[in-house]
Amino acid sequence: MTSSKISITIDPLVEERARQDVAAGKATSVSAWLNEAGRERLERDELGEVLAEIFASTGGVPTEEERAEARRLLGAA
Repeated sequence: MTSSKISITIDPLVEERARQDVAAGKATSVSAWLNEAGRERLERDELGEVLAEIFASTGGVPTEEERAEARRLLGAA
């Protein structure tokens, strides 16, 4: 994977958390931390698109009854 070097401005709280996580060994660098956050955003956005397509093709968001049945079938209730 190639990478690009850019200059950004971030919220001080985001910077503080990134640096704390690097110091705690949760990330190798602030750049790596921000890159992971960006990837997570991409995945979340893609998931949202998939769910929107599913809901559009099935008549909308599952009802509480449908969710309860799914939990029952999956053994989560």
